Amino acid sequence: MMKANDAICKRRRSSAPPPGVDIVQHINGNFGRWQLRTILLIFLCKIPTAWFMACIIYTAPYPQRGELVCRSVSWNASESLPSESRNTDRLFSVQVCNAYAQSLSHNFVQRYGTSWNGTQQVMPCERVEHHAEYKSLIVDFDLICSRRVLVAVTQSFHALGALIGGLLAYQALQHVSPRRLMLLGMLGQIFCGNLTGLVDTYQLHIYFRCLTSVCCTLMYTAGHFILMDITSGKARILVVTLSELFWSIGLVLLPAISIYFDNWSHLYVAISSSLIVLVWLHRWISDAPRWLLRHQRVEQALRLLLESATHNNRMVPLTLDVRLTIYASELKSEQRIGYCQIWDKETKRRQLFYIHLIWGCAQVLYNIILLMIRSLGEAQVHVNTAALGFAEMVGLFVGLYFILYTRRYWRWAGNLMIVAGLCTYLVWLLPETDRNSRRVGLELLFWMLLKFANAASIAVLTTCTGEMVSPEKRVLLMLSVVSFGRLCLVFSPLLSTLTVVHRLLPISIIATVGWVYGFLMRLLNRYYWNTEQVQVGQVPTPNTYRRNSAVIMRRCSTASSDVSNYSNELLHNFEQTVAVSIADLWHINFNTIHECDSMNEISDVASKSQSTQTI
Repeated sequence: MMKANDAICKRRRSSAPPPGVDIVQHINGNFGRWQLRTILLIFLCKIPTAWFMACIIYTAPYPQRGELVCRSVSWNASESLPSESRNTDRLFSVQVCNAYAQSLSHNFVQRYGTSWNGTQQVMPCERVEHHAEYKSLIVDFDLICSRRVLVAVTQSFHALGALIGGLLAYQALQHVSPRRLMLLGMLGQIFCGNLTGLVDTYQLHIYFRCLTSVCCTLMYTAGHFILMDITSGKARILVVTLSELFWSIGLVLLPAISIYFDNWSHLYVAISSSLIVLVWLHRWISDAPRWLLRHQRVEQALRLLLESATHNNRMVPLTLDVRLTIYASELKSEQRIGYCQIWDKETKRRQLFYIHLIWGCAQVLYNIILLMIRSLGEAQVHVNTAALGFAEMVGLFVGLYFILYTRRYWRWAGNLMIVAGLCTYLVWLLPETDRNSRRVGLELLFWMLLKFANAASIAVLTTCTGEMVSPEKRVLLMLSVVSFGRLCLVFSPLLSTLTVVHRLLPISIIATVGWVYGFLMRLLNRYYWNTEQVQVGQVPTPNTYRRNSAVIMRRCSTASSDVSNYSNELLHNFEQTVAVSIADLWHINFNTIHECDSMNEISDVASKSQSTQTI
């Protein structure tokens, strides 16, 4: 009975947080069942967000041959234009957007039997007839020819909404709790997303698309804030990295959803309405305890921590409410960091400039690769989208491996991106053939290689960017680099319009951007690496192991023979337990260990062992 009471008292005394760990982390722990529930629900919010970003692939597919017919000013309704076979998409695009006088003279040649020797003249289309089975944005808003760039503008407005939403979320989190901000983002995405698909004018469509993107950003930014607050240690690294996995899952699931709709409007409504399920599940998402304490809501924070301790089976101090009150006062008294303090030369400005460029390039590749998959053709778009999603999943796990098990993760991620970018130039060596399934599959391999390498780099950037500055500056640094990346995204969709010059020109530009930012990541490798990961040394051969270990054991035995005042059993146990690391095994060749030093070390170990037995 006394032993049981002593064990209980010992556990109670051990409930005090160790140095460097605040009371919230001490009670929550790094990870547990309570965190798992909230993490999974926040991860699910990534799926409809990915759907809304990537749905442009299915709402605005490139028109195929025979779906568009050009009617010129001089066209007679009783006469039909001759159909000409075209082998390339460029000629097909020119044929659709203009009518040639040479083609219009076909009836003249048939009637009079003489050829027409005049110069070929281009006559603009008076109107274009759409014969597509799928009712897309291109059909409803006539986004072809000179208006083709407006398809890219819709995605630019989506990126603009993400930029505004990120800055708005940072300001809103100063006053609104992350949990409530998540709910507001969900409700806003449902409302604005449905209006995006129901409006009948292009101007209203891009306006509500921008608003929906703002709401999406508010939702997952607030969710990310909660994840960072309730996890710590290696669990936080895993959670932050694997959060992008559900974005990839959304890309894989999107083709399965789009096949059930033959109208772009219905697809928007279905994607936006899916968040109703998340609104119902929102009740089980916990709030951020430190945010509540910083805003002096001690009672709510106490309720959350008691719930966490109950689910995670953790010990709680008997004076928890007093400690939370003290901790809340400490958080309130903390001085806020200004944005300009990031550039105070504590971290070299050149390094900060590098990381901003890297984030801008990585964000451009992360989104534009997915959007450019439309250029491979509508017939295989579902398979191509799912393939990019799987390539992104594999890249995330490779990036996670770099973070956890390598010392130079910046160098490894940079090398991977450089190799992928340079290998992509080989796409120009593919033979010029029709766009059949085989040709599309070969081009898809290069897109998948870029997506794979970019996903690994994004994993490293998301997890390791904050280590460049002190902990109190990390939030502002992440806000700065992410906002700069989204600013680059506003203009990046215009790259898709370069397919009118050559269909391989956009992928060549993307590959160049990829290996350039890979080189910049290698430059950062000179300053930052994983110091906790032990450097892997040279593997010794069996002969080297036997020779060096024999030297160590001989010195130990020589020294132990002079230590006669200890029992033989103690010395025997010492010889049985002696062990060295591989680095020390190599080190024996370069630094000679004097016998007197060995005797002193053995005497110290023996005396410690004897004192332990006496106690």
